[in-house]
Amino acid sequence: MEEYYLMWLTRIDGIGLKRAHRLLEHFGSAEAVWRAEPSAIRRSAILGEKLTEGLLLSREEDQLNDWIIELEEKEIDFYSYWHPRYPRLLREIQNPPLGIYVRGEIPDDEIDTVAIIGARKCSRYGATVAYDIAKDLGKTNVIVVSGMARGIDSEGHRGILDGGGKTIAVLGCGVDICYPAENKELMERIIENGCVISEYPPGMPAVAKNFPNRNRIIAGLSKMVVVVEAGKRSGTIITADLALDYGREVYAVPGNVTSALSYGTNALIKQGCPIITEGSDILSALGIAYKETEKVKFQIKTAENISPEEKEIFDLIEDSTPISAEALCRRLGRKVQEVQYILSLLELSGYIEKIPQAGYIRAH
Repeated sequence: MEEYYLMWLTRIDGIGLKRAHRLLEHFGSAEAVWRAEPSAIRRSAILGEKLTEGLLLSREEDQLNDWIIELEEKEIDFYSYWHPRYPRLLREIQNPPLGIYVRGEIPDDEIDTVAIIGARKCSRYGATVAYDIAKDLGKTNVIVVSGMARGIDSEGHRGILDGGGKTIAVLGCGVDICYPAENKELMERIIENGCVISEYPPGMPAVAKNFPNRNRIIAGLSKMVVVVEAGKRSGTIITADLALDYGREVYAVPGNVTSALSYGTNALIKQGCPIITEGSDILSALGIAYKETEKVKFQIKTAENISPEEKEIFDLIEDSTPISAEALCRRLGRKVQEVQYILSLLELSGYIEKIPQAGYIRAH
């Protein structure tokens, strides 16, 4: 029940993370804040009079119960900043959301996340590049993060899903609302193979002021950000700047120098951001790629025998029941990058094959 009281705390306008921390430290729990005497809240001197009045007026049992029922009926999870399922990378940024609403399943923190973002009114070139790069990543254990907007965002989501991977969509509205409405089918696919996330409660419409806040979450969830197309002044460039502020790597896809849609990406390259042209560039940057010479050596070696390290993973893969890379990591107690490296080589050598949205089985 404490998590629901934390949800209540996040819905009070103006509280913020610092004040919420101070309230929890002072009273011991969100439930204790809920039940505290008005005089005790005032004596704490944590909130001004206006915020104190807002907090006291919001303590309505019926309203809280209605919120809880709504989450259950709509199959929405709420994770506060203090919940173990709250993403680690997001917790590290400046001004992280006090809580997030989720439909679907948040991937493990150990899995690499890459944001693919860009213009809504993108070119055919931009759409194709975003889709192809994401689809390549779908064959690996990398999560694509984006905002489910028209254009580059949607192509990034579709590409990773068509490649057999998973994705996270960060919304500027409640997770029970599909925006834009045309992405209803895409949203359903995302929920089945990843999740949709928002800091806004169910029922919150998509309004312009929400999207800058949405952009900071996209940057915060991602280990690296790939910008495909962006105008001179755009939300995409703001997201890239936020990622740089958070200490995340930003990469750019080069574009036509005469196109306004490429102004932002080409400017990022001029500023020193590395160039991305294909999915393997991202894998190399994440440290889970392999060299062609290593692949050849592996094929020659495995023709005679599989090494103990490779056999350890191969022995856990069955003939007909797929097993995911995440499950292998948990069973072996090893890092995702190490396991994914060997899985890639085993697949290329014909020892195993990947079943989209399921995992790996032995090749037949």
